[in-house]
Amino acid sequence: MHVLLWSDARTSLLPTSFFAIAENNPMVLPNTPRNRLFQSIPQTAIAVLGMVIALHQANVLAGKWKGTVGEPLVNSSSHQIDLARHLNKIGAVFYGSWTCPACFRQMNVFGKQAGEKLTYVECGKPKKLPKQHQACLRAEIRAYPTWVLSDGSRREGIQSIAELSSWTEFSKRLAPYP
Repeated sequence: MHVLLWSDARTSLLPTSFFAIAENNPMVLPNTPRNRLFQSIPQTAIAVLGMVIALHQANVLAGKWKGTVGEPLVNSSSHQIDLARHLNKIGAVFYGSWTCPACFRQMNVFGKQAGEKLTYVECGKPKKLPKQHQACLRAEIRAYPTWVLSDGSRREGIQSIAELSSWTEFSKRLAPYP
């Protein structure tokens, strides 16, 4: 019996297949002492092993998310990555909290790869991240998410890629960032 598993790991689909051992089919597995051992393993255990392998492969390829806001569920486009680089270059800062659903949605606007590049300050963990919490107090953050530019201008709430591009004049830039 052939079983095909799909592991989405939030970033990509990875097919992982394995063969479940048919109990009384000498064509599938010759009758040897070693193979009899494998035939005694319940098919459920084999299915679980296949799923564990699939999930492990997906995590190895996708990498480990390092942010405090939940990991974005989608991959980033080249435009989103370029915008994140642009925002860093001009000193834009994204203030948020790990408990904020809107911050999670804002991070998903960028996707995983671009989200990793953003300058993000965590305001919701004062004991674990006291320096970031102090930065939030100094910036007088009243709502999440909040975007602040180096000139002090700010935007509160979820911003689309188009809104951030227009606000920071990203669309007028011609050459891609390295």
